[in-house]
Amino acid sequence: MSVFAPATPFADFIYRHFRSVHALKLGLALLVAVTINAIWAPPHFIWSMVTIVVIMMSLPQVGGAIEKSLQRAIGTCLGSAYGVMLVATVDSYWLIMSLLILAVSLICFISAGRYSYAYLVSGFTIIIVVGDANHDTSEALWRTANILSGCVIAILVSLFIFPIKAKQDWRSQLTHAIDNMAEVLAQHLKAPANHGLDFRAKLEAAMKAVLTQKKLFFSLEWESKTLKKHKVLLSQLANKQVRLITLLELLPLTRWQEEDKDAYLQINAVASELAFYLQQLAEFVAGKAQQLPTLPECLEQELQHRLQLALASAPITSTIETSTIETSTIETSTTTASTTDSNAAATNGEVPQGFALTGYSWLIYQLAIAVEALYEDIAIIEIAYNKQPASQITSGKAD
Repeated sequence: MSVFAPATPFADFIYRHFRSVHALKLGLALLVAVTINAIWAPPHFIWSMVTIVVIMMSLPQVGGAIEKSLQRAIGTCLGSAYGVMLVATVDSYWLIMSLLILAVSLICFISAGRYSYAYLVSGFTIIIVVGDANHDTSEALWRTANILSGCVIAILVSLFIFPIKAKQDWRSQLTHAIDNMAEVLAQHLKAPANHGLDFRAKLEAAMKAVLTQKKLFFSLEWESKTLKKHKVLLSQLANKQVRLITLLELLPLTRWQEEDKDAYLQINAVASELAFYLQQLAEFVAGKAQQLPTLPECLEQELQHRLQLALASAPITSTIETSTIETSTIETSTTTASTTDSNAAATNGEVPQGFALTGYSWLIYQLAIAVEALYEDIAIIEIAYNKQPASQITSGKAD
């Protein structure tokens, strides 16, 4: 089933109440550990409960719990093996402590990246196992066994009891980001000239949603083989959202005078279609639409032509420069002149231009390219889930 398919009522309920569900799952996992301790009473079983809390407290998603459990298990085994080897084979207290310090220092040096938690666990496990170097290996082995049992309990509870999926959280954050961007663009286009609307709150919310998507990447790899194969694409998708947010941040800077209103309205008519496409994309990602919406064929060429017509119909004033829209991009060759004119206008008490018509049209054109890029990446993910041949993985444009 596609990651963009409508969520089941049960999955939707879990996601909407994930904090309560997560707390309940943590309590159930601890209850399992307490029950095992009451029946068999293994030594040092408190380490099993500590492990459950460490793994599950900050990672409600299934993939995150699996990732952290495996790293903790690997780190525990490696650290325990080294600690037991020291205690069992070395008689000198100072030699044991020297080798312990050397190992922990080396772990600190190499600890970095995705598996930093495994290094951390390995380091403090060595210290726990060696202790005061009393050569009692049974305590170390029991602690290791209890930590591993805690990892197993955390994984099983995360997988089979009200599973909280990172895929659904990622999709929700992607929807939130796209929806906020579409709303910012639509509000800007409906506002009057020289408006004072502040879009910072919505754009900051969109950026926060993008950052949350990035934090979920490791969890997504454990939950979905399809997304794991396209993990580079997930990173690119996040970067393209950041680019779109950056372009939208420039919109409040745009200003125009009354005599330029007609030309700007023509450009805004083009931009309003981009807002519509963004909103459609948000609805698909949220699972409200069954099929990915398509963009018009040759969108870039059509957009270039329509913007060129809008510029050609604009009157030439002291603060507006015209330029040719090239086939691949819109170049603004009069930046210096426009800046000089804007400064002069400000000196004369006039409202300065944030962008001349050519600069504003370039901004809308870049927004179109960014929207098209989002469609293409999401189309690739959707096609991959449908298991279509790689030759059919193309953009989201209509044929």
